[in-house]
Amino acid sequence: MLLRERGFAEVIVRPTVQRPDRPGGEHALPVHRAAMVDLAFRDLPGVSVDLGDLDDGSSLDNCEFDTLYAGRGEVWHAVAADFLSGGRDGKSLIQTRWESGERLWKQGRFVVLHPSHAAPAAADLPPRSELLVVDGHVPTADIRLRVFQGGQASPDVTPEVAAYIERYRLFTAIPSPRETRIRLQEPRLLLVANEHSEKARAALEKFRRYEHPDPNAVLVIGGDGTMLAAIRRHWRLRLPFLGLNAGTLGFLMNEELPDELAGSELVVYQMPMLRVDTVGLDGGVTRGLAYVDAWVERDSGQAAWLRVDVDGRTQVPRVVGDGLLIATPAGSSAYARAMGATPVPLTAPVLTLAGSNVFLPRFWKPVALPETAVVRLTSLDESGLRPVRAFLDGQLVGRVRSLEARLSSVASVELAFTPQFDLSARLLRSLFPPRES
Repeated sequence: MLLRERGFAEVIVRPTVQRPDRPGGEHALPVHRAAMVDLAFRDLPGVSVDLGDLDDGSSLDNCEFDTLYAGRGEVWHAVAADFLSGGRDGKSLIQTRWESGERLWKQGRFVVLHPSHAAPAAADLPPRSELLVVDGHVPTADIRLRVFQGGQASPDVTPEVAAYIERYRLFTAIPSPRETRIRLQEPRLLLVANEHSEKARAALEKFRRYEHPDPNAVLVIGGDGTMLAAIRRHWRLRLPFLGLNAGTLGFLMNEELPDELAGSELVVYQMPMLRVDTVGLDGGVTRGLAYVDAWVERDSGQAAWLRVDVDGRTQVPRVVGDGLLIATPAGSSAYARAMGATPVPLTAPVLTLAGSNVFLPRFWKPVALPETAVVRLTSLDESGLRPVRAFLDGQLVGRVRSLEARLSSVASVELAFTPQFDLSARLLRSLFPPRES
């Protein structure tokens, strides 16, 4: 907020992957780093978070920021004073380790952050720079070490970030779980309901007393479609999504919730979303996210002809059928199941590739792929008679030439259930036909 008080219209926080000019490794996966950054800065006016580097797994050169953000105003680089040491002799970290550092030193604008007792030497400053006193800064390495040694991350991080670190055992010797538990001591809810369902509207009123402008969970009342709409809109809040089924199947929802939520224990499953890049007929690339599935299907009376590439290698040169679908574990019990796929637990490290009415290759069966797989579906239509269209979580993207899906490094959702709701038992029951009475 000091930068905002200084008069800067916007502060952009862009967490980066490990870079040669910044020695020392990170001890949390990108998906956790992205969540913590969103939690730390989400409520600060004039502050935005750009997850581009974490999402791409590469670092944008600092010299490119001026071009990237030029449309948003005059760009200044915020740097710590130790990055300038030796600047008078051309030996600062910026000049020697940054890409095009010497040019950026001469042409760029810098806000230099330093403690009140250690202002940088004037001779070491870049030509265009401003000084800003920042006292009380605690290096992130010190916080990680404290947690590793059994201490707490607070008070040097926000309560939300501290709770997230504890929930996923970050910066400890214990691997981060995908399934964990939380307790809603004081429920503060963002309420989302299917307005077209009388059952959902009635249930909504029961929980209206928990509605709060500063929520710590999202309560979704309706069916899976309502949950997916809520996730699309609110996933960057990084809050647990707690569903109450007021629809039909509702695989993502609890069948019932206690009227008194205060003190309730919840089982939370953290699952990455699919990052999906589609190439349109004009060659333009559109990026989107899907929580359960992404698919392409024929958009005419002719069957679709598709090529399947996995991790850059062609695995099936031609698939002839109505379409192909890529599903996360959360989507394995939805449209993928209708295509013959077997539902898998939410924590299963797999992606499902399924086909609809596949004629060739003969005897096609759904395939379970490692969750690290990058799957690309490419239309082989050259005549224009076999167009295909793409969908993300049931939302139409439009006609495309190709669709590429991988697990996102930054987008994830925490789905919450009551301990009484046995998700594994429900999944098992869904695999077998109901008993005849």
